[in-house]
Amino acid sequence: MAYVTSGMAGVSLTKLTTGTTTDGAGAEFALGTKVNATDGSEWVYVQAGAAITIYSCVTIDENFQAVMCTKALVDAGHGIGFNQVAFADNDMGWVCTHAHGNINVRLLTSCAADVQLYTSGTAGILDDTSASQTIIRGVVAVVAASATAVGYREAIAVYPNGTATP
Repeated sequence: MAYVTSGMAGVSLTKLTTGTTTDGAGAEFALGTKVNATDGSEWVYVQAGAAITIYSCVTIDENFQAVMCTKALVDAGHGIGFNQVAFADNDMGWVCTHAHGNINVRLLTSCAADVQLYTSGTAGILDDTSASQTIIRGVVAVVAASATAVGYREAIAVYPNGTATP
């Protein structure tokens, strides 16, 4: 994993801080703090609004509360990121909001590589099927997903954003 280059002391992109409320109490950094890493990736400090499975696509609201993405949340215009560690409800930590590679993303079975990805009927998991879902522009899997199990694969996420399906 990359290392932070933003000059902030004490930042570990895999460290979580346990929270007890949704207001960021006890956070090591202000919610919404952004850092850059050695590989050019960008990260934002968030608080989990619910438990988040590792490598999920998350949406980030205006209070920097992150939850596993759904079509409705992406359509509402929430920011998009990818957590590289599992969060318990109210945990605070870093999610990647831009990376040219070296991040993992949860994908549905048989999801193809090098194609546009969409929200799916399963929160936090992306797919290459567009039926009634919202495209996540700027995100592609580097390697196709397994044909037999939901899993994660390396992805490129160049400033991902949701756009309503045409």
